Amino acid sequence: MMQKPLLIIGNKNYSSWSLRAWLLLKAFNVDFDEQLIELFDASARPILEAHSPTGKVPVLVYGEGDEKVTVWDTLAIAMHVNEYFTDINIWTGIKKSVTNAQTDHQNRINSAYCQSIIAEMHSGLSGIRNEMPMNIRATAKIHPSEVCLSDIARIEAIFADCLKGRSEDSYLFGHFTAADVFFAPVVLRLQTYADASNITLQPLTKQYCQTMLNNPHIKTWIQAALQETRIIEEDEAGEIVSLSGVLSAK
Repeated sequence: MMQKPLLIIGNKNYSSWSLRAWLLLKAFNVDFDEQLIELFDASARPILEAHSPTGKVPVLVYGEGDEKVTVWDTLAIAMHVNEYFTDINIWTGIKKSVTNAQTDHQNRINSAYCQSIIAEMHSGLSGIRNEMPMNIRATAKIHPSEVCLSDIARIEAIFADCLKGRSEDSYLFGHFTAADVFFAPVVLRLQTYADASNITLQPLTKQYCQTMLNNPHIKTWIQAALQETRIIEEDEAGEIVSLSGVLSAK
Protein backbone atom coordinates (compact mmCIF):
# COMPACT_ATOMS: atom_id res chain seq x y z
CA MET A 1 0.00 0.00 0.00
CA MET A 2 1.37 3.40 -1.02
CA GLN A 3 2.23 5.73 1.85
CA LYS A 4 -0.12 8.66 2.32
CA PRO A 5 1.50 11.71 0.70
CA LEU A 6 2.38 14.83 2.66
CA LEU A 7 1.59 18.23 1.16
CA ILE A 8 3.63 21.12 2.54
CA ILE A 9 1.89 24.46 2.07
CA GLY A 10 2.11 28.08 3.18
CA ASN A 11 -0.27 30.50 4.88
CA LYS A 12 -3.80 29.91 3.59
CA ASN A 13 -4.70 33.59 3.49
CA TYR A 14 -1.93 34.39 1.04
CA SER A 15 -0.48 31.33 -0.67
CA SER A 16 -2.22 30.97 -4.01
CA TRP A 17 0.03 28.16 -5.24
CA SER A 18 -0.57 26.24 -2.02
CA LEU A 19 -4.31 26.58 -2.58
CA ARG A 20 -3.98 25.09 -6.05
CA ALA A 21 -2.13 21.98 -4.87
CA TRP A 22 -4.38 21.48 -1.84
CA LEU A 23 -7.59 21.95 -3.85
CA LEU A 24 -6.36 19.56 -6.52
CA LEU A 25 -5.79 16.79 -3.98
CA LYS A 26 -9.12 17.42 -2.28
CA ALA A 27 -11.13 17.63 -5.50
CA PHE A 28 -9.70 14.44 -6.95
CA ASN A 29 -10.14 12.34 -3.81
CA VAL A 30 -6.49 11.98 -2.78
CA ASP A 31 -6.02 11.06 0.88
CA PHE A 32 -3.13 13.19 2.18
CA ASP A 33 -1.64 14.86 5.22
CA GLU A 34 -0.84 18.56 5.19
CA GLN A 35 1.86 20.55 6.91
CA LEU A 36 1.49 24.31 6.98
CA ILE A 37 4.59 26.48 7.27
CA GLU A 38 4.85 30.21 7.91
CA LEU A 39 5.94 31.95 4.73
CA PHE A 40 9.06 34.13 5.04
CA ASP A 41 9.64 32.92 8.61
CA ALA A 42 12.77 31.28 10.01
CA SER A 43 10.70 28.40 11.38
CA ALA A 44 9.99 27.25 7.82
CA ARG A 45 13.62 26.90 6.78
CA PRO A 46 14.43 23.42 8.15
CA ILE A 47 11.21 21.97 6.70
CA LEU A 48 11.86 23.46 3.29
CA GLU A 49 15.51 22.41 3.34
CA ALA A 50 14.45 18.85 4.12
CA HIS A 51 11.82 18.56 1.41
CA SER A 52 11.81 21.37 -1.18
CA PRO A 53 14.65 21.67 -3.71
CA THR A 54 13.53 25.22 -4.54
CA GLY A 55 12.84 26.31 -0.97
CA LYS A 56 9.26 27.09 -1.99
CA VAL A 57 5.79 25.69 -1.41
CA PRO A 58 3.86 23.67 -2.30
CA VAL A 59 5.78 20.42 -2.31
CA LEU A 60 4.35 16.89 -2.25
CA VAL A 61 6.42 14.10 -0.70
CA TYR A 62 5.95 10.43 0.13
CA GLY A 63 8.12 7.39 0.71
CA GLU A 64 11.30 7.02 2.75
CA GLY A 65 15.03 6.99 2.04
CA ASP A 66 15.89 5.91 -1.49
CA GLU A 67 12.17 5.37 -2.12
CA LYS A 68 11.21 8.95 -1.35
CA VAL A 69 9.28 10.77 -4.07
CA THR A 70 9.40 14.58 -4.13
CA VAL A 71 7.22 16.66 -6.42
CA TRP A 72 7.54 20.44 -6.43
CA ASP A 73 5.80 23.11 -8.50
CA THR A 74 2.03 23.00 -8.69
CA LEU A 75 1.87 22.01 -12.35
CA ALA A 76 4.19 19.07 -11.71
CA ILE A 77 2.08 18.07 -8.71
CA ALA A 78 -1.02 18.14 -10.92
CA MET A 79 0.56 15.90 -13.55
CA HIS A 80 1.92 13.49 -10.92
CA VAL A 81 -1.43 13.23 -9.15
CA ASN A 82 -3.18 12.57 -12.46
CA GLU A 83 -0.79 9.73 -13.23
CA TYR A 84 -0.53 8.03 -9.84
CA PHE A 85 -3.20 9.10 -7.34
CA THR A 86 -6.63 9.44 -8.91
CA ASP A 87 -8.99 7.46 -11.11
CA ILE A 88 -10.40 10.72 -12.51
CA ASN A 89 -8.76 12.45 -15.47
CA ILE A 90 -8.00 15.87 -13.99
CA TRP A 91 -8.05 17.54 -17.44
CA THR A 92 -11.63 16.43 -18.20
CA GLY A 93 -13.09 15.62 -14.79
CA ILE A 94 -14.26 12.25 -16.11
CA LYS A 95 -13.34 8.82 -14.75
CA LYS A 96 -10.44 7.35 -16.70
CA SER A 97 -12.38 4.11 -17.21
CA VAL A 98 -15.19 5.93 -19.02
CA THR A 99 -14.27 6.31 -22.68
CA ASN A 100 -15.81 5.57 -26.03
CA ALA A 101 -15.39 6.66 -29.62
CA GLN A 102 -18.15 9.26 -29.35
CA THR A 103 -16.77 11.06 -26.33
CA ASP A 104 -13.03 10.53 -26.91
CA HIS A 105 -12.60 13.33 -29.44
CA GLN A 106 -14.53 15.87 -27.35
CA ASN A 107 -12.51 14.86 -24.30
CA ARG A 108 -9.34 15.41 -26.31
CA ILE A 109 -10.51 18.89 -27.31
CA ASN A 110 -11.41 19.75 -23.71
CA SER A 111 -8.16 18.27 -22.38
CA ALA A 112 -6.08 20.35 -24.80
CA TYR A 113 -7.97 23.52 -23.91
CA CYS A 114 -7.75 22.77 -20.19
CA GLN A 115 -4.01 22.14 -20.31
CA SER A 116 -3.44 25.27 -22.41
CA ILE A 117 -5.25 27.69 -20.11
CA ILE A 118 -3.57 26.12 -17.09
CA ALA A 119 -0.16 26.65 -18.69
CA GLU A 120 -1.17 30.23 -19.59
CA MET A 121 -2.17 30.86 -15.97
CA HIS A 122 0.97 29.17 -14.66
CA SER A 123 3.45 31.10 -16.79
CA GLY A 124 1.71 34.40 -17.45
CA LEU A 125 -0.97 36.85 -16.33
CA SER A 126 1.63 38.52 -14.14
CA GLY A 127 -0.28 41.80 -14.00
CA ILE A 128 -3.14 40.45 -11.92
CA ARG A 129 -0.73 38.25 -9.98
CA ASN A 130 1.52 41.19 -9.01
CA GLU A 131 -1.12 43.85 -8.43
CA MET A 132 -3.78 41.65 -6.82
CA PRO A 133 -1.95 39.28 -4.45
CA MET A 134 -4.27 36.74 -2.83
CA ASN A 135 -5.50 38.14 0.48
CA ILE A 136 -8.66 36.25 1.37
CA ARG A 137 -9.62 38.12 4.54
CA ALA A 138 -9.34 41.58 2.96
CA THR A 139 -11.48 43.81 0.83
CA ALA A 140 -9.04 46.26 -0.74
CA LYS A 141 -8.95 49.08 -3.25
CA ILE A 142 -6.19 49.25 -5.84
CA HIS A 143 -5.55 51.31 -8.97
CA PRO A 144 -5.05 48.59 -11.58
CA SER A 145 -2.64 49.18 -14.43
CA GLU A 146 -3.54 48.56 -18.06
CA VAL A 147 -1.57 45.32 -17.85
CA CYS A 148 -3.68 44.13 -14.93
CA LEU A 149 -6.93 45.12 -16.65
CA SER A 150 -5.77 43.35 -19.81
CA ASP A 151 -5.15 40.19 -17.76
CA ILE A 152 -8.65 40.40 -16.28
CA ALA A 153 -10.13 40.82 -19.77
CA ARG A 154 -8.22 37.75 -20.96
CA ILE A 155 -9.42 35.73 -17.96
CA GLU A 156 -13.01 36.82 -18.60
CA ALA A 157 -12.66 35.75 -22.25
CA ILE A 158 -11.46 32.31 -21.11
CA PHE A 159 -14.37 31.99 -18.70
CA ALA A 160 -16.89 33.09 -21.37
CA ASP A 161 -15.51 30.66 -23.94
CA CYS A 162 -15.54 27.73 -21.52
CA LEU A 163 -18.95 28.46 -20.02
CA LYS A 164 -20.99 29.33 -23.10
CA GLY A 165 -24.02 27.09 -23.33
CA ARG A 166 -23.45 25.57 -19.89
CA SER A 167 -25.76 25.68 -16.87
CA GLU A 168 -25.56 28.57 -14.41
CA ASP A 169 -23.73 26.57 -11.75
CA SER A 170 -21.26 24.94 -14.15
CA TYR A 171 -17.53 24.62 -13.77
CA LEU A 172 -15.35 25.60 -16.74
CA PHE A 173 -15.69 22.27 -18.54
CA GLY A 174 -18.90 21.10 -16.91
CA HIS A 175 -17.17 18.65 -14.58
CA PHE A 176 -14.68 20.07 -12.06
CA THR A 177 -11.21 19.95 -13.64
CA ALA A 178 -7.68 21.13 -12.99
CA ALA A 179 -8.60 24.35 -14.81
CA ASP A 180 -10.96 25.24 -11.96
CA VAL A 181 -8.13 24.47 -9.54
CA PHE A 182 -5.68 26.78 -11.27
CA PHE A 183 -8.14 29.66 -11.60
CA ALA A 184 -9.43 29.35 -8.01
CA PRO A 185 -7.00 32.01 -6.67
CA VAL A 186 -8.16 34.35 -9.45
CA VAL A 187 -11.70 34.06 -8.12
CA LEU A 188 -10.49 34.96 -4.64
CA ARG A 189 -8.42 37.86 -5.98
CA LEU A 190 -11.43 39.27 -7.79
CA GLN A 191 -13.50 38.96 -4.64
CA THR A 192 -10.90 40.96 -2.70
CA TYR A 193 -10.26 43.76 -5.18
CA ALA A 194 -12.77 44.04 -8.04
CA ASP A 195 -15.79 45.75 -6.45
CA ALA A 196 -13.70 47.90 -4.12
CA SER A 197 -11.60 49.08 -7.08
CA ASN A 198 -14.58 49.74 -9.38
CA ILE A 199 -13.53 46.99 -11.76
CA THR A 200 -16.63 45.92 -13.69
CA LEU A 201 -16.89 42.19 -14.25
CA GLN A 202 -19.05 40.42 -16.83
CA PRO A 203 -22.17 38.65 -15.49
CA LEU A 204 -20.76 35.27 -16.55
CA THR A 205 -17.57 35.97 -14.59
CA LYS A 206 -19.58 36.81 -11.47
CA GLN A 207 -21.67 33.69 -11.96
CA TYR A 208 -18.60 31.46 -12.21
CA CYS A 209 -16.96 33.14 -9.21
CA GLN A 210 -20.05 32.36 -7.13
CA THR A 211 -20.02 28.75 -8.29
CA MET A 212 -16.43 28.45 -7.13
CA LEU A 213 -17.11 30.19 -3.82
CA ASN A 214 -19.91 27.66 -3.24
CA ASN A 215 -17.48 24.75 -3.67
CA PRO A 216 -17.20 22.98 -0.28
CA HIS A 217 -13.42 22.59 -0.48
CA ILE A 218 -12.93 26.28 -1.24
CA LYS A 219 -15.26 27.13 1.65
CA THR A 220 -13.10 25.00 3.94
CA TRP A 221 -9.91 26.75 2.76
CA ILE A 222 -11.47 30.20 3.21
CA GLN A 223 -12.63 29.40 6.74
CA ALA A 224 -9.10 28.31 7.66
CA ALA A 225 -7.63 31.45 6.08
CA LEU A 226 -9.97 33.66 8.11
CA GLN A 227 -8.59 32.13 11.31
CA GLU A 228 -5.03 33.19 10.51
CA THR A 229 -3.63 36.27 12.23
CA ARG A 230 -0.21 36.74 10.63
CA ILE A 231 0.18 39.76 8.37
CA ILE A 232 2.77 39.40 5.60
CA GLU A 233 3.53 42.86 4.29
CA GLU A 234 4.94 41.49 1.00
CA ASP A 235 1.47 40.17 0.18
CA GLU A 236 -0.58 43.19 1.24
CA ALA A 237 -1.69 45.51 -1.55
CA GLY A 238 -3.84 48.59 -1.93
CA GLU A 239 -6.02 50.37 0.59
CA ILE A 240 -7.73 47.96 2.98
CA VAL A 241 -11.45 48.74 3.03
CA SER A 242 -12.47 45.99 5.45
CA LEU A 243 -11.31 42.72 7.00
CA SER A 244 -13.08 39.44 7.68
CA GLY A 245 -12.16 36.72 10.14
CA VAL A 246 -10.40 36.95 13.47
CA LEU A 247 -8.46 40.10 12.55
CA SER A 248 -11.71 41.99 11.94
CA ALA A 249 -12.34 42.02 15.70
CA LYS A 250 -9.02 43.66 16.49
